[in-house]
Amino acid sequence: MSKTDTWNMGRLMELATGYWKSAVLSAGVELGVFDALSDGALSVADLANRCSATPRHLAEVLDALTALGLLEKRDATYALAPDADELLNRNSATCMLDALRFNMDLYPLWGRLADCARKGEPAIPVGAHLGADPARTRRFALGMHSRALGMARAVLPAIDPGDANTLLDIAAGPGTFSRLLAEQHPTLHVTQFELPAVQEVARELTAESSASGRIHFHPGDYHTDELPRGFDRALLCGAVHQEHDEFAQSLFERIRASLNPGGRLLVVDMMLEPDRSGPLFSNLFSINMMLTSPNGRVHTASGLESLLKKAGFESVTLTRPPHSPYWLLEAC
Repeated sequence: MSKTDTWNMGRLMELATGYWKSAVLSAGVELGVFDALSDGALSVADLANRCSATPRHLAEVLDALTALGLLEKRDATYALAPDADELLNRNSATCMLDALRFNMDLYPLWGRLADCARKGEPAIPVGAHLGADPARTRRFALGMHSRALGMARAVLPAIDPGDANTLLDIAAGPGTFSRLLAEQHPTLHVTQFELPAVQEVARELTAESSASGRIHFHPGDYHTDELPRGFDRALLCGAVHQEHDEFAQSLFERIRASLNPGGRLLVVDMMLEPDRSGPLFSNLFSINMMLTSPNGRVHTASGLESLLKKAGFESVTLTRPPHSPYWLLEAC
């Protein structure tokens, strides 16, 4: 609904119970409904057996998933809806089930939002998804990979390495975007800079890549470690929303020093309008960062442009890829 829609009881209750829909989706993921249906339609009895659930209660979940448009009900069987198949079928190259599984880790934190605002601190121990908890770290890395695959169609066309031979991917996470760029550009060599615990997953994902021989791993923490130097391009994707302005500027300065003369920095992230009143998903993601990080928040595009210029970049260009929550700032 737009900001101009009139408030009434129905609209308010739809907002108040919005989490019911996400709870049904999360239940489908946790029960393994979408995994079970990835090879074709099944009956309630078959699904109950595969998902270790009681048929009557599982049927309620399945009917709700059907009402949400994620499943189709065909006589006595259920199947993935055709337009949701590429996102929920575990055999699909753009499957987002791992992203949804990591999202389930975040789900309980949102119930602590008021407490977070009162105390002024995250609702989870700092770094829980970055190595402190190995299982959570793996879910985080696979979830980010899954989400990146889902967004690649919209975002990748905006990320053009041009005639660059070398690219430094800072805070690379699972390294999905830089790995896809290397696969698309046969002369591009990529160095992924990331924490060792996260990089373990990136190494697994890279093993099957056609560009694996041109992808290199440099373990490190950009908060404390020096960045490697001598690159034509640098990519900072989905990281600046974890940092406050002062650190972000210092990081931009260090990235600029890592670039060859004429090099460019590509910042890909959620961003906000100058008055911070939209887009809505960026506002909600900023709260998500507040719940999980002491310094995390989504920045305005104009604020990041100012920080980049203070860091020594002379020219900054903004691109807003269609159908994507991510925007792109290119600085040189």
